[in-house]
This record gives sequence, C-alpha cells and structure tokens, in this order.
Amino acid sequence: MILKKENFNAGKYESDTFITEKQLVSILDSCPEFKMDLLKIFNVDDKKTTVLKVGNSKQLIQALHSLDNQCQKIDLTCKMKDVHLKKLLEGEKATFEFFSVKDQYLVKKIKSDLLIAETRYNAKSDILDYYNLSKFANYCRDNQYDDLVDNIQEYLLDKNKTNVDLRNFRIVHHKSDDLFFIRALTSCGDYKDFGINFSVFVAIKSLANYVEKSQNEIFIDNFQVDDSNVYVSFAFSNKTKINDKIDLSFSLILENDEVKRSAVSFNGLFKLTFNDKANSGYLYIKPKGLKKDDNYHPVDLLSYQHRGSVKNVFEKIQELPDSVDFFIKQVSEDAKRIALIKHPDDVRKFISNKVKNSKKPEFKVYKEKIFNKLMSVSVDNTFKLFALLRQIEDLFEHDDVISLNFWRTKLYEALVERE
Repeated sequence: MILKKENFNAGKYESDTFITEKQLVSILDSCPEFKMDLLKIFNVDDKKTTVLKVGNSKQLIQALHSLDNQCQKIDLTCKMKDVHLKKLLEGEKATFEFFSVKDQYLVKKIKSDLLIAETRYNAKSDILDYYNLSKFANYCRDNQYDDLVDNIQEYLLDKNKTNVDLRNFRIVHHKSDDLFFIRALTSCGDYKDFGINFSVFVAIKSLANYVEKSQNEIFIDNFQVDDSNVYVSFAFSNKTKINDKIDLSFSLILENDEVKRSAVSFNGLFKLTFNDKANSGYLYIKPKGLKKDDNYHPVDLLSYQHRGSVKNVFEKIQELPDSVDFFIKQVSEDAKRIALIKHPDDVRKFISNKVKNSKKPEFKVYKEKIFNKLMSVSVDNTFKLFALLRQIEDLFEHDDVISLNFWRTKLYEALVERE
C-alpha cells in the first residue's frame, strides 16, 4: 500500500448522500483516455445535474478525490535495457533506475530523464522474475552476499545492453513526500487500465439505472479503497422472506485491483436476518459465485477483463439486473434448506473442523480464536447456531476483507452441505 486506506461503514443512507451525474463524471479526470467513450456509451451528460439515487455515493466519490489529490499515477513504457536494479531492500522491496524517461509529467517533476523508484506490492519480484532471478537475489540479500548482489546488478546491465523489449511500468508519485513507487509490471499489449475510478463510475451509473427501473433502493454500506484496490458493498433494501422468522437480503460487491491483471468482478454477499424469541440478529454468508447449468463451478456474478473496449464493458454490465435477480432466487432456495437444519450442533462441529483444517495464509491468524469460540458452547437449535456464528465476525479486524469473506464463503458452504 502506498496511500492510507479510506474506510467507510454505514447501516443506512439519507437522500442527501446521492450524487449527480456531473459529480460522478468528476472522478474520470484521472482516466481521461476513457472519459469520452464512457460518457457516450453510458449516455451521460457531464453538464446535467441528474440525481443518481445510490445512497452514500457522495462519501465514496469524496474518498476517491482525496486519494487522487495525494498521488499521480503514470504508465511508463520503457525498453528493458533502460531499467537497472539499483539496490535490494528488505521486505520484498528494491529500487530501480529508469534511464531515458520521456514521460512529460515525470521529466518535469524530476528535472531529468533518470527516474529512481522503489517497488511496492509484487513489483520487485515481477521485474526480477523477467530474468528468473528473484529467488536467487533474495537469497544473496538475506545472507549478506553483497558481492553476489553486485554481480547480479552487473549481470543485468550486461544482459540488457541490447534488450529493446518493451514493458509498461505502473508508477505512483506520492505528492506530499515527493517519492516515486513502482506498483506493477505489465505488457504493452492489449492491457487496459480499467482502474478504480473507471469501475466505480460503471457500477454507480448502472445501479442508478437499476434503481429507476425497479422498486429497490440501493446504498453503499461499506467500502475500502486505497491507491490500487477498491472494495465496495452496495446493499439492496428489498428482502426475500424465507419463513416467518428469517429474511434474506442482498449486497452487490465490486472489487478491482489495479495492480493485478485479473478481472474487475461483481459478486454477491447475503445477509440472513433471524428473529426468534431467544435469539435475533443477522448473519452474513457468501457464495463463491453464481451456479449456471452449463458450468459446474460457480462463476462471478459479472466480470470484465482489463482488456477490450468500453463498449464491451457496457454490453457486459447490461446483464447485471437479470444476473442479480437470478442469483437472489438461487441463494433463496439454499437459505430455505439452511433454515431447516436438523442437527445444529453437528453443524457447529463440522464448521469447527473446517476452520481447524484451513490452509488459507491470511486466515491463520484467526484460526485458534475462531476454533476456541466454536468449541466453547454447544447449540440445540438453529437460532443459537446463527447467534454463535454471528459472534465469530467480531473476532476479525474490521478492514480485513480477504479473511472475513473467506470465512463467509466457508460458512455458506458448510451450512449448505450440512443443511
């Protein structure tokens, strides 16, 4: 992470948290290469003050502007012969020199054509892996074989003398510190920077259209965003009644990692609200994805790759309303079976074993606490089980989306398997 993460949580929204089309368009200043296509294809007039009725959009737009004001993102295309390893650092970091820089923004800031930048995320490994040297370089650094590190640098310089292979380096200029960071190494082929602001524009505009055509209200109940990642939860107000004590509601999850080459994804998160005499509350469950008849494995509710055209993204996003409705119906059937669990204490033990045997690295820090909590009591009805499972969420760090959603997915699978 280069910039401090912006976080937001809310249980509801007020109408004064809506935004206008003009305000939404303002976030496209950071991606001008796509702006005109987005306005045309999504039929948006940047002069109009048409209200987009997605609650808490104002807070998300403000967060994006705050981040954009702190940094400048640059795609720097270089010949590999002009990229030199300067120094290996601790914590999977390194500094590299970029010679013959022609980007106008960079040349103006550094007052030179030589840029020195430090890696973040997996950029160091990506660059050294180009030469299959990453692991060996780390070995030399960790064992303080400085002479071998010097040899690596000389080797790369010699190997690069005539290397005109082009690569795209994603650079971030942190304005207040006046430092430059390398986020990622990508090809110069058909990769498109459908970044955070691009995906938020597409999501809010599409969901605002959905609100106008349906009887549903939508608001952002949670988001986390930094210089390279965005996670947004759009909560739908409509509920599906499972029985007289259980309701099911839906949230659409947008995720986009600018560093990775994987797709921008939309998936679903479900909230089971239960109300029994002795136990009431809610429980989040997360399917891996949509189950289609022609595909054995669950798939994203909707996704688009970091390639192609804006028109292709638009065509994809038109499928979203039907996909959402189908997904809710599909999970509602699972929820009906979950509500009829016959042996809740066996399910508790089954989930405990799944936690104990989990291999997910990010989840390991929570395993012992969760296992102990699950084993601390027995349950004799479904609502006591739900209440216990709800308490597990309090054991997670509030901004650890990866581990929390891993838990919610495993929980969904376990409840469906042991209905």
